[in-house]
Amino acid sequence: MDLKSRRLRFVFALIPAGFMTLVLVVPAIQGLALSFDACGPSLSNYERLAQDSMFWRALGNNLVVPLGSLAFELLMGLLLALYLTSRPRPPAVVGVLAVLPFAIPEIVLLALARYLFIPRRYVNAALLASGLSPLGWLTPNRSLALLTVVLVDAWHVTPVVMLVLMAGLHGIAPEVYEAALLDGAGMFATFRYITLPLLVPSIVAAVMLRGVDALRIFSTPLVLTGAEGVPVLSTYAYQLWTDASQPHTAMAASVILALIVTALALLLAALSQRFAARRPGSAL
Repeated sequence: MDLKSRRLRFVFALIPAGFMTLVLVVPAIQGLALSFDACGPSLSNYERLAQDSMFWRALGNNLVVPLGSLAFELLMGLLLALYLTSRPRPPAVVGVLAVLPFAIPEIVLLALARYLFIPRRYVNAALLASGLSPLGWLTPNRSLALLTVVLVDAWHVTPVVMLVLMAGLHGIAPEVYEAALLDGAGMFATFRYITLPLLVPSIVAAVMLRGVDALRIFSTPLVLTGAEGVPVLSTYAYQLWTDASQPHTAMAASVILALIVTALALLLAALSQRFAARRPGSAL
């Protein structure tokens, strides 16, 4: 490789590296500095967080909501993917309805969800028509409100998981199923010993994609229940910054969220590489 080609490669590597530094590294350093007191380095903002019960509640919700949402997305995404790929020509209306929640702008979907779950609207009206008592779906500080946030968040993003799993199902060779059929394997045995093991890479990809993204949840709890109804770290930091005018403490909470997201991303990446190394044929 001549000197001119090396310089060109260096320039092409330097430009994106510089851009990423400007948009990621510099703001991260500034945010970290802001999380300390304005008068100098101090952990007082982090100590203040540790003494705030709302922070611990937000931290707990920031783990429970993504886990619950991810579990629901994997279950419903897998069922929808299996249904849509098991038929040569699945009903078009099912495919449209399965993708529609992700196609709708998030704020529109959340406004619709809030309208459905507020006390005197459609969900409670359906319960009353069935002879049941209405429920406080969005009542602050209730487990039911937490469940509602989980379901609405999962409803919005399940199509992404479904599409990832559908791609994995389409990648399984039909000959594998034909061989299983000739061996007399039933539907459940085929799913357990063939479909599910071969689909694991796609499941891992879906977990990586949604696991990291789910930790950054913000709009869903804020629109449905308000900042204090089902607080998470992002809405907690938002409230500290805007309502309480405590930017340093808010940034401290944001730094903790960023560390959690980064740690999970690194963990999932390491697990993915370890899994890929153990797959048959990975050394080829």
